[in-house]
Amino acid sequence: MNSGVWEIVKKEDGTFDLFRTGELLHGSIPEEWLADQLGQYGFCGQEYAEIRQQLDDVGRARIVL
Repeated sequence: MNSGVWEIVKKEDGTFDLFRTGELLHGSIPEEWLADQLGQYGFCGQEYAEIRQQLDDVGRARIVL
């Protein structure tokens, strides 16, 4: 997993943007692909569940590594 500040933002259209240290890595990720996309960067299992909870609660998640 790469260090830095990771941000996942839920957009109004229901897709997600993934940023690392302010740089857009992937844009407009469909919800059904989000787990796989984050899994490529090592965010899976409990980490994914916590990210998903933040996204559901406030529409964004921020992870500092």
